[in-house]
Parts: sequence; C-alpha cells; structure tokens
Amino acid sequence: MGEALTPDDNTEQLSSMLHAVGTPGELRQLLEAPGVNDEVIDQFVQAVGVDAVLDRLFGLMGTRFMPDKAGQDGGLVQWNIGTPDGPRHYTLTIGGGQATTARGTADKSKVTLGMSLPNLLRLCAGKLNGVTGVMTGKVKISGDMMFGAKMQGWFDYR
Repeated sequence: MGEALTPDDNTEQLSSMLHAVGTPGELRQLLEAPGVNDEVIDQFVQAVGVDAVLDRLFGLMGTRFMPDKAGQDGGLVQWNIGTPDGPRHYTLTIGGGQATTARGTADKSKVTLGMSLPNLLRLCAGKLNGVTGVMTGKVKISGDMMFGAKMQGWFDYR
C-alpha cells in the first residue's frame, strides 16, 4: 500500500484534476461520477479554491465560443456566481468574433446571469440547459432575455 496523502498532496491532486479538464465533455464526465452532488462539488471547490475553479472555467469559455453562430450579435454578459466563499462576479464580452472573460462586474451589461457554482458547472458541461435553468429557478436572468437565450447556442458543449 502507498503512503497516506497529506492535505497538501490531496489539494495538489485535485488541482491537477481541475487543470486536466479542457472540454465540456470532460467536465460532464466528472459531474456524472457516482455520488457527485452539490455538496461534493462545493467540497471540491473549497479544496482547490473557488477562484482557481472559476478562473479555469471562465478561461475555457472563450475557447468554446463559435463566432459563426453569433454572427454580428454580441454584448457584455455579467455573471453573478454563488459560491461557498461568497458571491463572485465575472464578465463575458462577446464581439468581434471573440468571447473574452474577466473577473469583476460590468458597468453596463446586456444581460445578467446568476446561479450557484454547481449549476454554473452543469451549464458549462451541457448538463443544464439555460432555458430550463431559468424556468426551474436554477438560473436567474435579467436584461435582454432573448440575447441570453440565443447565447447558449454560441458555445460548443462537446
């Protein structure tokens, strides 16, 4: 038998697991593992670090953007994410054939989306449909709701 993991070793392994995720399909596999629920997700997030998880997730978002689907449409999206460490805010700027993200709030967003971190992971993995999320109260939306609904089709969930 191997040696027991120290808390630092465990965090390092979990961090490696996070950085191994590069596609929605890989994220979906993690979320579909037996026993994974909001509590398990929150424990993972706290072990790795809320900001590390969100920075990775939002950093990958631009790589999954399909500009041909968005056409000339674009705008600023404010994301308000509920986490175990309190709310976090990110912006997604869509325009000029790109989608870029940054920490912080938007001065004037076209649409604002709010959800828990587990539901953000599900949304980005393609396990939670945005419209269904709004209808079930898992996703809060304000501003241009049509833009928000269309935006989901501009990202590759494979």
